[in-house]
Amino acid sequence: MFAGLLAAAASPPLTLGEATAEARVANARLPLPAIEIQISREKEREARAERWLKLAVEGDFIYSPESGYDPIVTNLGQERLQIAARQPLLDGGQRRAAVAEAGANRVAAEARYRIAERDVDLEVTSRFAEAVAAGSEVQARRRGLDRLTGYRSLLEGRGKAGQAVSADLLRTDVRVSVERADLLDAERRWTEARYALNDLMGRDPRSPLDLAPLSPPSEPAPGGQEPWESAPEVLEARALALAAQAGVTIARAERRPHLFATADAGLWGSDTTQLVPQDVRAGHPGAGFSDRLRRDAGYSIGLDLSWPLWSAGAARARIAESELTLSEARKQEEAQRRRARLEWDQAVDAERSAYLQTQILEDAVPAARDSYLEAESRYRGGAGTSLEVLDAFASSVDAEVRLAQSRMRWWIANALAARWDGSAAR
Repeated sequence: MFAGLLAAAASPPLTLGEATAEARVANARLPLPAIEIQISREKEREARAERWLKLAVEGDFIYSPESGYDPIVTNLGQERLQIAARQPLLDGGQRRAAVAEAGANRVAAEARYRIAERDVDLEVTSRFAEAVAAGSEVQARRRGLDRLTGYRSLLEGRGKAGQAVSADLLRTDVRVSVERADLLDAERRWTEARYALNDLMGRDPRSPLDLAPLSPPSEPAPGGQEPWESAPEVLEARALALAAQAGVTIARAERRPHLFATADAGLWGSDTTQLVPQDVRAGHPGAGFSDRLRRDAGYSIGLDLSWPLWSAGAARARIAESELTLSEARKQEEAQRRRARLEWDQAVDAERSAYLQTQILEDAVPAARDSYLEAESRYRGGAGTSLEVLDAFASSVDAEVRLAQSRMRWWIANALAARWDGSAAR
C-alpha cells in the first residue's frame, strides 16, 4: 500500500500490532511508571518487614580516665558489643495499616503504568488509522483525477472538432484545479501522520512507511457490565482512596499504646582504663583478660512501652489531615468513575455510528462510480450535460473519501473504547 507515495520498503508492510509493539519499546513515557512500580514494590516489602523481628549488632566504647568525669558517673568508661533483638507486640494497627498503604500505592503505580501504556496504544492506533485513511484518500483522488483528465481530453477533442464546449471545458478546468488542491492536502495529511507514527516508534520521522491495510470495521461487541469500573484511572483512584484510609489508621495509631519485646546477648562492662579492672582482680587474684570477658558476658530481656498522652494537639491535627485526605481521595474516585463512564459511552456510540456509516458507504461507493460512468457515457452520446458529469464525478470521489474517513473514525473510536474498557481487551 502507498507504493506510489513513497519508495517501497524492503520489509513487509507494517501492521498495526507491529507498530504498537515497536512504540511500546521505543516510547519515552513508559519507563518512568515502570520504575515507579519497582519502587512501590520495594516500599511494600519494607512495610511488611517492619512487622517482624529485627536483629542488630550494637556496640560502643567509651574511654574515661580518672582525670576525666566523675568515675562514679562514668564507671571509668564502658565497652559494649551485643546482638540485640526487637519485636513489636502492640502498635495500634500502625504497621498493618502501613502494609495496606504500601500495597495500595503499588496498585496505583501499576494502574498509572497501564494508563501510560493505553495512551501509547491509542495514539499509535489513531496515527496509524489517520495515515491509512489519508493514503486511501490520496489513491481515490489520484484515480479520480485520472478519470477527470480523460474526460477533459474528450472535451478538448470535441472543441477541436468545432463543438461549443468552451464553458464545459472551463468548468472542468476549475474542477481539475480543485482536485489537485485536495490531492495536495491529502498528501500533506499522510505525511503528517507518517511523521507522527515514525516518531512514536522511535524512528526518524522522515523514514518511509509501507503500512498494511486495516481490517474492515466490525459491529461493536457489547462490553461487560459497567466495564469502565476497571478502567486504569478508576483503579488508580480507588487504590489511592484505600491508601488514604490506611493513612487514617496510621495517624490514629499514634495515640495508642506501643509495646515492644526486647532481648540482647553479648558483652557489656565498665572501666576501659585497664585491661583487667580492679573489681575482677579483687574477686579473683591473678585474674586475666578472659576473666574480664566472663564477667562482662550476659543477656537480658525486656518490654518497652510507649503511650503518648499529650502532644499539644499535634496528633489530633495529623488525624484530621488524614481524614481530609481520605475525603478528597473518595471524591476523586467518584469523579474518575464518572469520567470513565462518559468516555466509554461516547466512544462506543462513536464506534457504532462509524460502523453504520461504513456499511452505508460501502454500498454507495460502487453505485457512485457506476453513476459517474453512466453520466459520462450519456454525455458522450449527447444525452447528458457536463454539469451532470462533474456532479457525478464529485459524488464518486466524495463517497470514496468519506468511506476512508468513516473507517478511520471507527478504528479511533474502537481504540478509545478499549482505552476506557477495563473488563477485557477489545
